[in-house]
Amino acid sequence: MLNAVNHDESTADLNQYRARRSSRRFFARNLLGLAGMVTLLVATPVSAAESVLVAAMGGYRKPVLELIEAFRKETGVEAQAAFGHIKQIETQARQNREVVFLIGDKSLLEPTGLFSNFDRLGTGRLVLVSSKGKSLSRLDELKNTAFTRVAIPHRSRTVFGRAADECVKRLHLADALAPKLLEVEGVPQVGSYITSGEVDAGFVNKTEALAIAGRAGSVLELPQSCYDPIEISLGTVRDRSLTEAQSRFQAFMQGDTARRIMTANGL
Repeated sequence: MLNAVNHDESTADLNQYRARRSSRRFFARNLLGLAGMVTLLVATPVSAAESVLVAAMGGYRKPVLELIEAFRKETGVEAQAAFGHIKQIETQARQNREVVFLIGDKSLLEPTGLFSNFDRLGTGRLVLVSSKGKSLSRLDELKNTAFTRVAIPHRSRTVFGRAADECVKRLHLADALAPKLLEVEGVPQVGSYITSGEVDAGFVNKTEALAIAGRAGSVLELPQSCYDPIEISLGTVRDRSLTEAQSRFQAFMQGDTARRIMTANGL
């Protein structure tokens, strides 16, 4: 698993990377300037041309970081990942031709019209997680007075916010829970609110639930019948010829190592 990278180390790596590859300054500068985005630079002893730039939805930060680290160890190729909501990563793909791959929910990626093809990576699962000290065994228990604030990802910009909204409505709980729901930017923000105790519970994906295990309370995986299927995909941007490094990454993402990482992260 990739070790955490602190702010000072990330800044130093970014400065070195800019010095080596001036043509990528636009990409790095714009990602750091977008709210809610995180940039990872993994330094390896290869030429700057042999590298891969990946943009991914923020709810998949943990598995994507693990995938990039495993790819770097297996191939020795430099990799860079950035995270944000769909509009942020779409903007970067349109503005920078070196962004070839986007990872996220196919239902949000496909409407952008950016992609020549999609490789299926896994299935997203909606989970309800309580804050530490609280427990849930059924979704309708959110009606109890013990639960006064329930975080939900943005319902139009995130697939899991939309899924949570669908589930609440299909189970006829929308009216009862409406006063309790707190809509936030995305899945990572919901996770932060849960672990800090700012909310009593929150809707996240299974990946985030695994990431915050030990810092939260109970985990209730919601029935997939209460929301539309969620397909996690690797989208390849159209009209861009793949370099050797990019072709290797695409092949890696369909291999056994990538599948093990995705499965371990609940996908």
